[in-house]
Amino acid sequence: ITDSSVTLSWTRSTGATSYELRAATDQPWLDIGDVNSQLVGLTSSVTYQLEVRATNAHGASSSVSISVTTLVAPPDRLSVSGITRNSITLNWEKPFILTIPQISYEVNGGVLSGWTDVGDITSYTFSGLSFNTEYELQVRAVDVARSAVSSAASLSARATPAQDRSDSSSASKAEPRPTPTPIHDTLNHLPPGIQVNNWVDGAQGQRVDHVGVGRADAIDPQAILDAVNIWGYVTPDIEVCFEQPGRLLFVNSVYPPIAPYPLPAYQRAGMTCTTIDTAGTVVLLRGEGSPMQYSQPQSAIDMPLATAIPSQNYSQSLSGCEVRPWADVKFRQNPPGGEVISVTSVRKWLPASEKRYGYFKVTLWGREGWVSGEYVYIRGNCGA
Repeated sequence: ITDSSVTLSWTRSTGATSYELRAATDQPWLDIGDVNSQLVGLTSSVTYQLEVRATNAHGASSSVSISVTTLVAPPDRLSVSGITRNSITLNWEKPFILTIPQISYEVNGGVLSGWTDVGDITSYTFSGLSFNTEYELQVRAVDVARSAVSSAASLSARATPAQDRSDSSSASKAEPRPTPTPIHDTLNHLPPGIQVNNWVDGAQGQRVDHVGVGRADAIDPQAILDAVNIWGYVTPDIEVCFEQPGRLLFVNSVYPPIAPYPLPAYQRAGMTCTTIDTAGTVVLLRGEGSPMQYSQPQSAIDMPLATAIPSQNYSQSLSGCEVRPWADVKFRQNPPGGEVISVTSVRKWLPASEKRYGYFKVTLWGREGWVSGEYVYIRGNCGA
């Protein structure tokens, strides 16, 4: 269980050929195949009643359910400032938390002997540090009832000012350190050609290319005209519009299966528009005439997908590249849609040996896997 996902497992039923899953009684049943576990994307700090039932040619079984509460979302966008010979200030941003109106923060690291409650603030100064020493500084969110605690977000920093005027020796000058910037945008700053309307604070978005769409196995990248990824606090009837005409697909990033399906499209003010009510990627495809019209989304099986991507090698070998997750990120067996090994909250620089479809190959817990380039800082020679 994390702040954004739950891995649900169950015992196989005799005679079952497939299983169906839903995260709420008002949600449709989703066929997830003949499996006995599933990673479910959810919202932080919410209690869900997850249900599973078995199916075969004769119908569906009764369902079994379990109540699960996701963790508090961890602090976001950590940075350091005010570095001196013996102090470092750690800064963070509050995550958007819909269901918890009051939270406080706990910090750890430096000379602290354990987690220390610092209240509802967004920065803390660690003092009494040793000069020119590397520290791992941590912060986590806790609700006021202390019934839920987030995973820890951490950042490494060295107690060395940019220039120590009290010592003229070369050792007093700080070693240059990179200042990573996350690949991140909001719906206020989307580029021309894309408009998103009817959203509220907490919703975020970013234009993506065929790599960001993440379904090279199903969608020809040459057919993609434009795409925008919407995440965060996604409310019903968010409108997404493109200036160009074409057909629309949606790649759902919340509920399984993570598969593209057509979206109903309409024309407004000369733009190709649709509405969504959950996080995912809206993709504009080349198409003759007006956009495809559907009375309701079709299943991924019935959808007329674009031609499969040719067998091209998009892999780059890397040397001297390091990546550092700035958010909880899925650690996959293969990019872009391979099986999820786990969701990691690691906040350390990791050597990357290969890049493919915008994903970086790293080693975690003694195992090789891939993390998305959309959720990591990068430094060094990390390819195009």
